[in-house]
Amino acid sequence: MTTPSPAEQAIRERIAQAGRITFAEFMEHALYGPGGYYTRAEPIGRRGDFYTSSHAHPLFGALIAVQIHQMWRLLGSPAAFQVVELGAGDGRLALDVLSTLDGLGLPADYRAIERHPRPGGMHPRLAWQDDLPDEFSGCLLSNEFFDALPVHRLVKEKGRLLEVYVTVSDGRLIETLDTPSSPAIAERLEQEGVRLQDGWSAEVCLAASDWMRRVAKALQRGYVITIDYGDLAEDLYAERRRRGTLTAYHRHTPQEDLYARIGQQDLTAHVDFTSLIAAGKSDSLQPVTLMTQHEFLRNLGADDYLPRLAESTAGQGEYQANAMAVRDLLKLDGLGNFRVLIQAKGSPAAQLACLGRDEAETATALKRLDPLPKLSPQHLDLLAARYPHQARDWNPG
Repeated sequence: MTTPSPAEQAIRERIAQAGRITFAEFMEHALYGPGGYYTRAEPIGRRGDFYTSSHAHPLFGALIAVQIHQMWRLLGSPAAFQVVELGAGDGRLALDVLSTLDGLGLPADYRAIERHPRPGGMHPRLAWQDDLPDEFSGCLLSNEFFDALPVHRLVKEKGRLLEVYVTVSDGRLIETLDTPSSPAIAERLEQEGVRLQDGWSAEVCLAASDWMRRVAKALQRGYVITIDYGDLAEDLYAERRRRGTLTAYHRHTPQEDLYARIGQQDLTAHVDFTSLIAAGKSDSLQPVTLMTQHEFLRNLGADDYLPRLAESTAGQGEYQANAMAVRDLLKLDGLGNFRVLIQAKGSPAAQLACLGRDEAETATALKRLDPLPKLSPQHLDLLAARYPHQARDWNPG
């Protein structure tokens, strides 16, 4: 028998104390506990297990900044305006957003919220914190934060809703089923009108609602931008997802065994946007739109990027690398199919540029993006990663 990883050892010790734990607690330890996955130095990128839009190309952060800049203007250009990012990771998105906001003339304070920060760069207005501020006005941003929160796993058997627990038998981690650990689980499904059929599996993330309620309470006035993969409840719990959405990832490849390589592989589940909307409404945070990332970025001017790049001094290799990354952000069978939820509190929302209703704002902002956002050594080179024979032959610095 192989020696358990530090994360697995901590889980086994917890089970020895409690007899069993919910899968949600297992996932919490596996991802965030001692030796957990997100305590690692490099879970993202070519040598990691996944990559995000912010690592694919700086245009992602630049266009988010264009939207944040307009939000600031819609609020009356207040002197006190904060950008707060949940799950900031290595700060790549923060730096791209701040770089563009600098160029647009918005000196916003940026609070990067991360339990296990891995700063990859510095900026004078970037501050790292391990929790939300008590209150703020401005914009709350997250990119692939909610999908990494622990979920309760459920199974419907003979008309009964059962929860998956993790215990140890003959030295092995195994699953066992029993009544749900909290009445809030069944209440969530009931509130959303979800009717699981016998044999179906599903996940419920109570932590996501808790976070959104905290966000709604802390935000005094402003907006929330949530970018993640997932659906509204009616689609998330549909028959085509009767096996649930929970997945493990190792070296960019889905894994079937959720209990292998504990602390060394990612665990993630699709986000229930219906629950986020409902949680926000608990403190006057109202939904504005739920759209795809493809729509969001195109409405903010993504289509103008490649023509501008072609007119620049970029050589063929640089153009191809940047073009491939930007197209990756928009692909409807990939990152472009992520969902973008916009919520507002005490703030005008009808003319938001991401809704495609303020073309003048978008056009003006994009013309002011100088220099044009291009791949840097801190971003992935997807072209070289996918086609090694076309290795980078240009200077990204």
